[in-house]
Amino acid sequence: MSPATHGTAAVAASAAIHTASIRALTLSAARMSSSWHQPGLTTRIQGDIAGQPLQDIFGNYAAYVTGILLIVVSILIIWAFQRGQPIELGPVKIGRLRGRTSRQPPRKETGADQHMLPAANPEDVTRIYDVSNAAQFYGAIAVNYDQGNSVNLLATHMEVIAVVSRTRETKPSAQILDLGGGTGHAVATHFFNDSCIRWTYVDFSPAMVGQLQQHLAGRPLYENLQVYVEDINQVYRRLHGKHYDIVLLNLVCSSMPEPPNFARLAQLISPDGLLIVSDINPQYTYAHPYFKGTTAEGAKVALSTRAVEPLDVLARARDAGLQLAEMKKIGDAELSYSYIAVFANRVHPGGNHQGQVGHLLPT
Repeated sequence: MSPATHGTAAVAASAAIHTASIRALTLSAARMSSSWHQPGLTTRIQGDIAGQPLQDIFGNYAAYVTGILLIVVSILIIWAFQRGQPIELGPVKIGRLRGRTSRQPPRKETGADQHMLPAANPEDVTRIYDVSNAAQFYGAIAVNYDQGNSVNLLATHMEVIAVVSRTRETKPSAQILDLGGGTGHAVATHFFNDSCIRWTYVDFSPAMVGQLQQHLAGRPLYENLQVYVEDINQVYRRLHGKHYDIVLLNLVCSSMPEPPNFARLAQLISPDGLLIVSDINPQYTYAHPYFKGTTAEGAKVALSTRAVEPLDVLARARDAGLQLAEMKKIGDAELSYSYIAVFANRVHPGGNHQGQVGHLLPT
């Protein structure tokens, strides 16, 4: 007999046993109820089994009610064993856990399983902000924002800097559009001494803008800095189309309620220009959804971030006519911290987008 045939037979036998048990219990209860109705026995049964409370409520029908209750309880017990569901009667538990015996301790989730477990709310924070209130969160932590830069976060910024640096080698006066640029400490300030590059900075937090200006004040890049305190989904109305050699979305989308409009972003990119998107690995976000920070007053707060799927980014960029140039994960751990995707605005001689996926670098 094959394993499949053996399993089917076992299931059928188990079902037959449960069915027979229910029928037997029902027949026994029916016979019991019939015997209770015999003259001379009703009073004794009602006093000994049904009890005074049931007799007071149901009178001569107390024995019938007791029989029905016994049938219901019996069926529930059999159902519990069949479905693997426990029934608790005070401190007593009836039933078994499906697929587990007394010799098998509960399975401990490890590795990838732990990454999918829901994260508990952090206990050491005074407030948790939703992404719809991200502007308030970043405004509150702006003065201390850069103190929380981890090694993985800095590694992500370094990958973005490397792409910008390669572009600057062929286009010394490259136009950079930095959307959601934050304090600028990690990326923009890397080019503080460059007097040729043009940097357009957009952020919705005035406090973040203040930090950027403090970092760059008196430096050559500050002379070529243009600042917009604006939502990145609205600022396109104030910007030049097909003007920017690089558009940056560096660790931004996970702090937004909805992804930005990639079609509008594509209209801002110059021919053969680039869109750089970096963000947190969604599996890492599921395991660690809270980005913590410290306010100017020293209070601990957190932002509940949104997972940004790379495939969703790829689809939106493709639909906008952009071509994937490279993509890779960042971080050496089993669960990588982040990823970076670079899209090119490839245009045919006739002026149309190629609209096809480019080469995906191995990760």
